[in-house]
Amino acid sequence: MSQKALYNQIIVSVLFVVLAVIMFCSIYNVFDKKDSVDILIENATILTLNKNSEIIYVGWIAIKGEEIIDIGEGENNYKSKNIIDANGKVVMPGLVNTHTHVAMAPFRGIDDISKLSQWLLNINKYEKVLTAEDVYWSALFGEMEMIKSGTTTFNDMYFFEESIARSVQKTGMRAVVDIPFNFENDRAEIDDDFLSKFENISTINFSITPNPLVNFSEDQLKEVKRIADENNLIIHIHIGEDWQERGLFIDRYGRAPIEMLSDAGILENKIVLAHAVNFSPEEIDSLASNENVGISFNPKSNYKLLGQTASVQTMLNKGLVVGIGTDGVGSSNSLDMFDQVNFIAFTSRECLSKKEYCENESGISPERIIRMATIDGAKTLGLEKKIGSIEKGKRADLILIDFERLGLVPSYDVYASLVYNTDGSDITDSIINGKIVMEDRIIKGVDENDVINQINKIVEKINNLKD
Repeated sequence: MSQKALYNQIIVSVLFVVLAVIMFCSIYNVFDKKDSVDILIENATILTLNKNSEIIYVGWIAIKGEEIIDIGEGENNYKSKNIIDANGKVVMPGLVNTHTHVAMAPFRGIDDISKLSQWLLNINKYEKVLTAEDVYWSALFGEMEMIKSGTTTFNDMYFFEESIARSVQKTGMRAVVDIPFNFENDRAEIDDDFLSKFENISTINFSITPNPLVNFSEDQLKEVKRIADENNLIIHIHIGEDWQERGLFIDRYGRAPIEMLSDAGILENKIVLAHAVNFSPEEIDSLASNENVGISFNPKSNYKLLGQTASVQTMLNKGLVVGIGTDGVGSSNSLDMFDQVNFIAFTSRECLSKKEYCENESGISPERIIRMATIDGAKTLGLEKKIGSIEKGKRADLILIDFERLGLVPSYDVYASLVYNTDGSDITDSIINGKIVMEDRIIKGVDENDVINQINKIVEKINNLKD
């Protein structure tokens, strides 16, 4: 072989090797310096709801496992097999429903006339026909409604607690579920079997719920506190929901409910006070001095059954943490948190409390209402280090809202558009704990028609009772 031919052969061989190396590197992304993530959201308007309520335009969010690992604007240095183009959409923290009875789904519209005392008697009669399996399907139904309307976390209070926990496993929602407990020889004992079944599920937290509160003596409330302390539980109670409660407490215990809780040491714990309608200014001052107290504001339910809502503007001005709750659909008719947000926005345009307590003459600002539905709701439940805002290191609980729908165009102020114009049907996608649970309004892992059929069977049973 001539020297020239040998030279050409060497050149060809070298070129072949170089080409092979380039192809190998291309196939296996050897030269790709981008970090891989599980989900990458791009081109979004991001409401962080962080301390400064920062808004990021043309933003991106990198999610790996359960967490948000990075967030920014413009170009990013991440790659993913699951890229969500959020152009035209607002990405915000999932909504936090701070008080509900999710399994009351079959009771929507069953009694829209009675006031609270009679309504409770009627509902209690219907609830007696529910089985554990009925509660499971009803909770699934309620959770589907919440997911489709933007809620990612809810704080529940109901019976057949294991059925609620099973439903949460199925849908992937984040929930605070009340632990069953009873008294043995004046000592409170929780259901350890229930706790052991569900304590390792990362989306489930636990509460203890002395309900109805008037049935618990001071000594029993001290036992509730002990259980909460020993097991790191929040305390979740109904209080101040009607006008009769105060008189019942004074007749039975010689004290008003708030004084009773204070004497039992309950207010030192992380506690959610649901409803809180008929508190005096002095009681609000007392509550505001306890940093662990959170208020769950349930405006539609209270207005419907009582004709009045909590003095939320007074509470906010006094520094109390206030979240928003739907209550059950039997009273509020909806688990759509944007329905509550909208109600608050319109009804707070005039200051309803004493003038010196008014935040401003126009009521509660749209941004503040959205904070109540997200980060302040998380604070109410003691979960603000995990959820409620879009920040590095927090759990990836996010919703995407289509701001190119007719009802949201034009949008001059994103917060105003959210509180006045948005409803649950504007939510397109939901991510909870780093997993996509709803995509293009289709909930993953749950057969919607099957759940509706099961609910219709329960409704038939209830109708037979009514007849």
